[in-house]
Amino acid sequence: MTYLEFENLWGSRKSEICLFGAGRIGRTWGYDLVTASGAKVNFFCDNKITSGTKIRDGVEVCDMQYLYRNKEKVQVFLTVSQQYQKNIISQLKEHGISDVIIVDYNLLIEILDSIDVSGKEEVKHRYYAIYNDIEYLKKRFMWRTGYRLNIDNPVTFNEKLQWLKIYDRNPQYTQMVDKYEAKKYAAGKIGIEYIIPTLGVWGSFGEIAFDKLPDQFVLKCTHDSGSVAIIDRKNGFDIEQTKKEFDAALKTNYFWIEREWPYKNVPRKIIAEKYLGSLSKEEIKDYKFLCFNGRVKMIFTCTERHAKEGLKVTFFDSEWRRMPFERHYPSSKKEIVKPENLKLMIDLAERMSEGIPFVRVDFYEIENKVYFGEMTFFPGGGMEEFEPWEWDKILGDWIVLPKGLKHDNRDKQEVSDA
Repeated sequence: MTYLEFENLWGSRKSEICLFGAGRIGRTWGYDLVTASGAKVNFFCDNKITSGTKIRDGVEVCDMQYLYRNKEKVQVFLTVSQQYQKNIISQLKEHGISDVIIVDYNLLIEILDSIDVSGKEEVKHRYYAIYNDIEYLKKRFMWRTGYRLNIDNPVTFNEKLQWLKIYDRNPQYTQMVDKYEAKKYAAGKIGIEYIIPTLGVWGSFGEIAFDKLPDQFVLKCTHDSGSVAIIDRKNGFDIEQTKKEFDAALKTNYFWIEREWPYKNVPRKIIAEKYLGSLSKEEIKDYKFLCFNGRVKMIFTCTERHAKEGLKVTFFDSEWRRMPFERHYPSSKKEIVKPENLKLMIDLAERMSEGIPFVRVDFYEIENKVYFGEMTFFPGGGMEEFEPWEWDKILGDWIVLPKGLKHDNRDKQEVSDA
């Protein structure tokens, strides 16, 4: 949906506007998107937030019964994440409300893409709060970390990652985050022997030559994070559901969500890789090396992904001593054995991160063999909280921001982030 279609969608059909959902989306970019389109938000509704609570610009959460009584004159925008949409839509239908406009990340991305393509400065100004990277990041950062972003004088790890998003826009970073092209970069830096073989690359799911693939393989999108399907039996997976997920991913410009600039211009493709799980019956561990100006200062592992208690993220120093902090996810209480090739992986990570202020380089170790995983410039979008808090500052001290990057990029940000 384009910004024009969105504006024409609701028009002036109703005399009042309600945002149903006063959480992360509703009180930040959801509110900004709706108001930028020309609508005046009259009130919020929320199943968990008390009536009378002020959310934005003095607009309050209203009693649910008011919405139900006045449903004929109220246009409802549903500003919640996808996991809550189905239940709330059912709730509204039970009370005779079916004219609901869903405002989620898919809509945000489509509208921002259309604004970007339009090239119209007036439109960019009108949608400034969500189109301008700095303004968008300030609200999102505050909501996710609990403190204000100081983009002009960043101190913490999370703040400095936001600064790097805005000002360190090295074109080569696009290759480094591209799941297909990154293999070429890595091979040139550390050697082809550490690269997971690519079995094929396609522009759409419908083009995949499944008849030419082995019984086990892994599918990945090249342009985002998380679009992965591990196929351990070619004739036994849900191909229609997988197609639906990958088709949706290929329509999404991953950049807009956290403004991770390297992803903006990555060609959207699907690759198939060799299935490494066939080599080991144990959970495949990947080791994530945090590289500060080309030096590995810290490592973390993601384990117990499928456990009832959820994902565990455990930090170590370069000598494999546990670090006394957590970042967003709890650390594992289990012993995590030092990888046999730790020194080799540190050496490879430092070779790949040479000359970069900060980057995370991932490797797998399977049956004593090392494989390159991926490179990530902004773990957690640079918006995950530390416990204790002071470690946000300690890691921030390790990032030395480039002096050659000028703040006059801010002037360009005022009207365009292209």
